[in-house]
Amino acid sequence: MTGPESADDLEVPDRPCRDFVEQVTDYLEGAFDEQDGREIDAHLETCPGCRSVLGQWRQVIRLSGKLAESDVDEVDPDTRRRLMTSFRQRHPS
Repeated sequence: MTGPESADDLEVPDRPCRDFVEQVTDYLEGAFDEQDGREIDAHLETCPGCRSVLGQWRQVIRLSGKLAESDVDEVDPDTRRRLMTSFRQRHPS
């Protein structure tokens, strides 16, 4: 990108990639207010890595909608344990 497209772009601070990766599901659910959404959109315009992460999450969502309960039941116990541990770490009760 060669620079801001308009004066409004000057007012949108960049968001670190780490922040976006931690908040990508909230972004996909539309949970951000207008200002945060603009910040994320501006970051995505300039960051191919975060666009890739967003694309991967969209694919996961698309594919997971095709999973049947029997598919989940077939996951080996070690993989299931690792997935559940990871989920619980990110979403403590």
